[in-house]
Amino acid sequence: MTSHPHSSSRYCMQCGGDLAERLPQGDSMARLVCEACGFIHYLNPRPVAGIIPVREDGNLLLVRRAIEPRRSFWVFPGGFMDVGETAEEAAARETQEEANLEVTALSLLGVYTRIHAGVVVIVYEALALGEGSAGSETSEVGWFAPAAIPWSELAFDTTHWALEAWLKKRGLEDLKN
Repeated sequence: MTSHPHSSSRYCMQCGGDLAERLPQGDSMARLVCEACGFIHYLNPRPVAGIIPVREDGNLLLVRRAIEPRRSFWVFPGGFMDVGETAEEAAARETQEEANLEVTALSLLGVYTRIHAGVVVIVYEALALGEGSAGSETSEVGWFAPAAIPWSELAFDTTHWALEAWLKKRGLEDLKN
């Protein structure tokens, strides 16, 4: 199974019975199944939403992570969605929390899957309203011209993929080092 936060669960969330990895009847994958009540615990991907904030001058904001995983690496603001919010709301909330930055005019850039991490990352581009500052999970914010993106210091493959798509959308893919 993938590295999902519940993949090592041992007890059923319905009845507290023991879980076992089995192939349920009619299914094609092994699942965590309760030995007592038969409840199947599906380990679904967790949605993450993020924003590439852009100023009118064309520079984009990245934040330096102050937490693990990948502490001290650069990433666009983003994080896990909460129940009851849209992807757009989650992305805007995370941008406020991590960069103290409001954004407007969100536009979907792409959806990226980190299969082994069990996440689906939904990335928007948005117009930045202000300069921003480090939030509780970040140590600094930085504004980067497209030619100055710190490719070797980016946190995740999804960060690379989204920034590559952002450059391509502008016809600037040749700027990637």
